Amino acid sequence: MRFVTPAFLVCALSWSMSPTPAEARIGESQEEFERRLLRPDVGKFLPRERNTDPIREAEMLRQQPFNDARAHFPAGTREGKYWKSAVPNMLSNDNGWRVHVFYHENSSVLEAYQRVGEVLSEFEIRNILTVNQGGSEWRRVEPESPEAKASAIGCDYQLVDGTRRARVVGNWLVVYATSLDEHVREQARIQAENRARAHRERLRQQQEAAPGSTSGF
Repeated sequence: MRFVTPAFLVCALSWSMSPTPAEARIGESQEEFERRLLRPDVGKFLPRERNTDPIREAEMLRQQPFNDARAHFPAGTREGKYWKSAVPNMLSNDNGWRVHVFYHENSSVLEAYQRVGEVLSEFEIRNILTVNQGGSEWRRVEPESPEAKASAIGCDYQLVDGTRRARVVGNWLVVYATSLDEHVREQARIQAENRARAHRERLRQQQEAAPGSTSGF
């Protein structure tokens, strides 16, 4: 993995990172994901939150870094919500992760990890990216780079092989398939074109109606 890391962290990083499997998580099936996560001392399904305050609920949705892109996900995409403990061998309900996984055709295409109870650390970001790198390596994406500008979901990291991207927003880390990002971008482009076309048509109709509407003034 390629990161810009302060020199004094290099030695600490070499022993603090726990061993992680080489296979990527993005692209695995829902059954595989849940078999690994839904164990008594690891994680559970996230109970549905019933918020009676529509303003607060709207604000919570707005803060999710994938919320705007969600409307452009492929038809049939399903969302799973989970809780994973951050305390080894114990299911803590206070210190852990809220995990949103979006599945398309039974394969995960986006996984969003929200750190709860602690601030998301650089070490945690590295570990999660490591288990999602497969046989490639992550590289940092500069904000003004073509990759960052082309991303509809937002991109801070991209695999060298181009198959996956990742974004950090506050206490969120979002990892997703590049193909999903491209789909979202194309659907957003089509929507913008349709809106522009509809706007032009409204202007045309208003222009045609204006003489009759204002006649007699």
